Amino acid sequence: MKKAMENRHSAWIRICHWINMISITLLILTGFYIHAPLSFRLFHNMDNPRMLHFCMAYVLCAGVVLRLYYAFATGDWRNIIFDVKTDFKKLPSMIKYYTFLAKEHPYYGKYNPGQKAMYTGVFVMAIIQIITGFIMYMPNTFMGLGGLLGGLIAVRVIHYVINWVLVLCIVAHVYLDISEGIPVLKSMFTGKIPADFDHGVHGVFDEPVVHGEDKGVSI
Repeated sequence: MKKAMENRHSAWIRICHWINMISITLLILTGFYIHAPLSFRLFHNMDNPRMLHFCMAYVLCAGVVLRLYYAFATGDWRNIIFDVKTDFKKLPSMIKYYTFLAKEHPYYGKYNPGQKAMYTGVFVMAIIQIITGFIMYMPNTFMGLGGLLGGLIAVRVIHYVINWVLVLCIVAHVYLDISEGIPVLKSMFTGKIPADFDHGVHGVFDEPVVHGEDKGVSI
């Protein structure tokens, strides 16, 4: 008997996810090489990674704009933006579950508070990386903005540090998804998840979940 499935991710969410995932991954790899080519021997010359880095920067800009537009046009922002008032109090139960101090966790909605905090943080960091990246790319054009951030050396340090933070976020993101179960990982490819999938114990933090496609909004 075929298992009943329910929608989890619309096509636009999946497209934006993979666009941003690929661009961020390539930006991280090329960025490390550009920063220290002798330490990160990933390419044979500087021209190719620099060109790829610049191309992926524009792809990331487009991906971030598209994802933010979709989030606010459909109401999906409620699923991914960390709300200090409501999500902060959910963190203890989530931490207990993921550190194996509890066998189950409450139902948080589409994403748990850790995922929402990470998604919010990644969007903020992506915007900072875009700004600092363009300052370094065109220092004469953005001289004033670079000066406000402390000069080119400070901008370069900010860009490099956030690069490492993004690496840690990716590791945590993969861990959280794997911990939730393989169906969660598969849903980012198929858009669907088994209807009987255990999302947590209901009745504690239950909130309505907006999936975007449920509102019939298209872009």
